[in-house]
Amino acid sequence: MFATQFGLQRLTSPLGGGVRNWLARLGNVAWLGLICIRHLLSLRTNQVGVIYDQTKLQVRFTALDALPLALLTSLLLGGITLIQVFAQMSAFGAETYLSRLLAKLVIRELGPLLVSVIVIGRSGTAIAAEMASIKLSGEVDALCAMGVNPIQYLLLPRILGGILSVFSLIILFDAAALLGGFLVAWSRFPLSPRFFLSALGNAIQWPELIITFAKATIFGGLVPLICASSGLRVSSSSTEIPQAVTAAAVSSLVAVFLAGAILSVLVYG
Repeated sequence: MFATQFGLQRLTSPLGGGVRNWLARLGNVAWLGLICIRHLLSLRTNQVGVIYDQTKLQVRFTALDALPLALLTSLLLGGITLIQVFAQMSAFGAETYLSRLLAKLVIRELGPLLVSVIVIGRSGTAIAAEMASIKLSGEVDALCAMGVNPIQYLLLPRILGGILSVFSLIILFDAAALLGGFLVAWSRFPLSPRFFLSALGNAIQWPELIITFAKATIFGGLVPLICASSGLRVSSSSTEIPQAVTAAAVSSLVAVFLAGAILSVLVYG
């Protein structure tokens, strides 16, 4: 009996340790997010200029530098998605619904998710590595010694820049994907631009706009917050930086997919 209990304990202890570590990271991210909100609400006038400059730099790196990749991906996505839909539904006379299906697929799900994946791969990992390097080099303590709030100087611009960048990229991504879908549809069968735009106007309603804004805000805030939290968890050695970057990417992806699924269920039932 004792041997059986000991064997079960050995089998289940790694699972318990993983759950405990996951809950610890979740609590750390939530605590850091609450601190960022509190410091955002307590900003003084003389601090806005510095945060604005840092936020512009983050938007430039996260949005502008990623724009060519996002546009290329979106054009290909729109064309490929429409080809697949057309191949499956053309036999049922569903050509008139192609633009509506494309709009709902791209705007509701594919656009926000793929933009978030691009941001995680380009900017999220960079934020995690940067925060880890800052933590190990003692720059956080140096900022505190100079009277600079590290939360307002390091974290707030990255979170605000992430929200603005993801929102901008989602809008441009959706527009380019719909354009790519229209070009493919126009080349496959007679389709007037007026008919396509009219169908798009009927497909894009308030729920699509609401979920786009909600996903942009949540994804844009979650990715830099999770990545910064993972980077700041390093403690002693530069060998922890690759581990922090990997943990940041994996945690951000899981958080984005979970948040996207929850939002879709809440908005569309």
